Amino acid sequence: MAEIADQILYRDEWIQAFERDQAMLRDAVTTEAMIKGRQAVFLVAGSGREAVTRGANGLIPATADDLTQNTVTLNESHDLSQKTGFNIFAGQSDQRAIMQAQGRNVINRSIDNKIIAALNTGTVAANTTASPMTKQLVNKAKVLLGNANAMQPGKCYAAVTPAAWSQLEDVPAFSSADYVMDRPQVDGYIGWRLWNGIKWCQHTGLTGLGTASATCLMWNQEAVGHAYDTKDVQALAGYEEEQDYSWARTSIYDNALRLQNTGIVKMLVNDTAI
Repeated sequence: MAEIADQILYRDEWIQAFERDQAMLRDAVTTEAMIKGRQAVFLVAGSGREAVTRGANGLIPATADDLTQNTVTLNESHDLSQKTGFNIFAGQSDQRAIMQAQGRNVINRSIDNKIIAALNTGTVAANTTASPMTKQLVNKAKVLLGNANAMQPGKCYAAVTPAAWSQLEDVPAFSSADYVMDRPQVDGYIGWRLWNGIKWCQHTGLTGLGTASATCLMWNQEAVGHAYDTKDVQALAGYEEEQDYSWARTSIYDNALRLQNTGIVKMLVNDTAI
């Protein structure tokens, strides 16, 4: 006869596994909502000219505007999860809610991945050999945007790896409440940080994360376009009676593309230097 009868307690709520679950970059690019259609066209208009004087014939010389149409083709992205009725009955926590929550995480990652892929097509680089993230590297990236007339108030963003963010924390102006709106050494990381005329975030979806050559990005909002279906993210769930299973489908029709190459600057950072 046993002297001890142990009781096991299973929490009713689940604990979310560590993973990227937000679409942080949607508001950092130019977006277009579509009611119907497969393609969206972003028009980039410029002059490419300087002011002139009246000609010898008394007429003002006329020139055409520089108009460039950029077409993005939407793709469908889905996440579909299924669980049998028995697995839901026998499983811990609310298995239907878990399916729906994980579907949203998957689609949010997909949105950011497409925007990062578009940003990565930029060819302007602040450095060609990976180095630690420094104020000097930030300055060079800003100069490249400035030379391209892309340093516009309220429209410039930067996404860096956690290692690069930590290296920036060694820059007094980046980590001091005297220069930024939050209290970095008290509150820690709280999302986007406005510093030096640019909105900064740390992002774990960047290419080369954690390696000796990670690609951090600085860009103007109007350098990348993101088009999506007006229904935005579809989050649907249902139950199939004949086969006794529940399902949760999360979908979006969207895509992103580069609109202006000079409005994107890459910064190669050695994440292992931390």
